[in-house]
Amino acid sequence: MTNMPAEIPPELQYFTDDKSLSWCEHWVYRLDGSGGRTSQPATFRFLPSHRNQMVFPWSMAKMDNGEVAVAAVACDMGNLKSPSGVPNAPKQTVLAFSSDQGATWSDYVEVEGCESRPMMLIYLGNGELSFMTSFEASGNCRYYSKDFGRTWTERVTMDLAPNGLQVSSEGNSLVEYDDNGIAIALAETGQTMHKGSDGHFVCRGCVRWSYDGGRSWDRFQWPKEWLWQDTHDGQTYERGVGEGALVRAANGWIVAAMRTDMPARFMPLGHDNFEGVAVSISKDDGETWSPLNVVLDLGRHHMNLMRLPNDDLVMAVIRRLDFSNDRLASYRRGCDAVVSHDNGLTWDVEHMYVLDEFSAICTPRELPSHWAGYRWFSTICGHHGSVALDDGSVLTTYGNYRNAGALIRWRPDA
Repeated sequence: MTNMPAEIPPELQYFTDDKSLSWCEHWVYRLDGSGGRTSQPATFRFLPSHRNQMVFPWSMAKMDNGEVAVAAVACDMGNLKSPSGVPNAPKQTVLAFSSDQGATWSDYVEVEGCESRPMMLIYLGNGELSFMTSFEASGNCRYYSKDFGRTWTERVTMDLAPNGLQVSSEGNSLVEYDDNGIAIALAETGQTMHKGSDGHFVCRGCVRWSYDGGRSWDRFQWPKEWLWQDTHDGQTYERGVGEGALVRAANGWIVAAMRTDMPARFMPLGHDNFEGVAVSISKDDGETWSPLNVVLDLGRHHMNLMRLPNDDLVMAVIRRLDFSNDRLASYRRGCDAVVSHDNGLTWDVEHMYVLDEFSAICTPRELPSHWAGYRWFSTICGHHGSVALDDGSVLTTYGNYRNAGALIRWRPDA
């Protein structure tokens, strides 16, 4: 074995760590609607490590100082203890910033005292950046920075919903700005969990509004259109939707993309990888919502919605499983995207973009007691953030749990 020298020559510094690595060649594929694919050039890189730990993203935001911010968790992937693939310890909430559209990233900023997954990162204008914690047993909260994410000086505990339950959110918020670029309204979808009459827990999808940057919330709604029924073995079950994303379409509609409950036939497995994506639209500024339109079936979720400069809508999703007729269609996992040319009414699934993919059958790990050992449908990737850039390209990041946070810069066809 060769020992590392005490001093590395300057011409070899590039090879000593991943800090200097940047974009490399990548290909994004687009389904052609006939069982084939076309390809287009893109670029790819991984998020740099932090304190010798991999870094996995949960959300992303674009700021008016020319930077993109990513909120993530630095953690030791050698200590896996949950079926979601997210390690329990050690972990640290971190943020990094890029001023060149993802090519290079700043040193990480550690959010003191926070080890949670940083969801729903939003830019509120005038240097103010905020994210929320999620699924915290002690209650969720929001953190605030007043200097573009460099220091975090405010922490606000989030109140329970009017029904007395905690709201958990993941995806991206709708932020409305005034003429000076200051946020004046914020909306997000989320979920509360309740036990249905059949004894199973049901996701109750809600939408809520804030007019003070997320410090307080009102105008809560649980649209009845977001509940659905599923029948299996002669029994009917109430199902719902949960976490999701919002975007304002060019014609003023609000488009919501939400993660669906798993179908009743999969409930005995108790694993949320068997969930998909449904879209609902409000044509009256959030007062009423259209019935659910199931866009993507089992295995794809963790949505982000974006509006491009040409007014197309893009929905990027994680692909945790690739299914067809309740059977595994491929071993490919990764990140995909679909486009709508009509303000969210229809989505071009036949010409889906494959942003990144890798073959996997998961990794055996210590599982909770209710899991009888290794399962091939366990999670190996997940959670992500995407932002539309001013030139019409998209920057997407997601967690590849066998490696680190992946970054793809790509361009949807006009």
